[in-house]
Amino acid sequence: MNLKGVSINSKKNLVFFYPSLEIGGLTKNLFSLINSLSQKKYGIIFITFNTINKNKVGSKLYAFDNKIKVVTPKIKIKTNNRYLKYFFCFFLLLKYLYQNNNLLISFQSNVLAILAAKMTNSKIIIRCNTAPSKYISNFIKKFFFKIVYSQSDKILVTSKDFKLEMKKYFNLNSLVHRQSLDIVGIQHKSKKKVNFKFFKDYKNLKIINVGRLTYQKDIITLLKSFSELIKIRKARLLLVGNGTEENKIKKFVKNNKLTEHVRIISFQQNPYNYISLADVKVLSSRFEGNPNILLEVACLKKLIISSNCKVGPSEILQKGRGGILYKVGDVKSLTKILKDLDVNNKISKNKINISYKYVKNNFKKDISKPFIEIIKNIK
Repeated sequence: MNLKGVSINSKKNLVFFYPSLEIGGLTKNLFSLINSLSQKKYGIIFITFNTINKNKVGSKLYAFDNKIKVVTPKIKIKTNNRYLKYFFCFFLLLKYLYQNNNLLISFQSNVLAILAAKMTNSKIIIRCNTAPSKYISNFIKKFFFKIVYSQSDKILVTSKDFKLEMKKYFNLNSLVHRQSLDIVGIQHKSKKKVNFKFFKDYKNLKIINVGRLTYQKDIITLLKSFSELIKIRKARLLLVGNGTEENKIKKFVKNNKLTEHVRIISFQQNPYNYISLADVKVLSSRFEGNPNILLEVACLKKLIISSNCKVGPSEILQKGRGGILYKVGDVKSLTKILKDLDVNNKISKNKINISYKYVKNNFKKDISKPFIEIIKNIK
């Protein structure tokens, strides 16, 4: 494919590698970053296996600036196999790196991206999204990833805890590059009225979970806890999202007779008005990087309960001062927290204020400026 016209004002062309495009916080932030860079006259090539059906999700959040070159494999097959997507996109990436002297920026499948960079003598920045503690189970894996990651020109991570893990597991230095957060925009969207009687007219505890319905998010632990909770306290639960475990989750709700107490709605362009109706957000994940949804909930000054997975929630919730943490997968502990919860007492309000101050002081809407400084320092 001819890329004439992509290079603008002698600035570096940036090739972003993200083979398996999925709806979620990471993708939303990536789109925000790329659009901002494009507006600052950087030539952008985005390599992915599939694009997001904007008509299906009804979202401008996943729309690219029209100057951005989106490239997908010519082969037309439908697959949910992430590794098959990586395979096809790898050869597409090689083609573009061979043809052009660009800076490669990988947000996914970093091992293949680094291999492509070395094969084409290209500079590469990798963004790590999953903490090493999740996938490093033995010395061989530790040695392998240390060698591979050390071949990158810059490693980006999403939090201070993540940075510490990269040092601990691989003895590699990394740079914290936080995701974007439009606090004013989120607050504005939360005020848009939504006719959702399941929450609106309910006077007891209202719990919400917003995110992909996948293994990572461990929604079943939340549902198990909730099924115990409603035996001792009136409550309702709203799940907002789609994902590979959606059928499993719906089956659990039906089999445990939770239909009257639980609602599942698909991905929402604006989940913030639903969050504004809830009393508390529960994140039940097995692992995270730096969960975007916790930052967004903190913007809306809602109480947060989260699993204490190794990276992400503890830093955002200031080790429990800005929310409530429980052990990953601990149904009993989560049930007790929800049973005793009073979102209106002084302790809860103090936690809400602490998490809000954290996001206000540490996150900005436009994250392209620090990213541009990173680019400029790649020799």
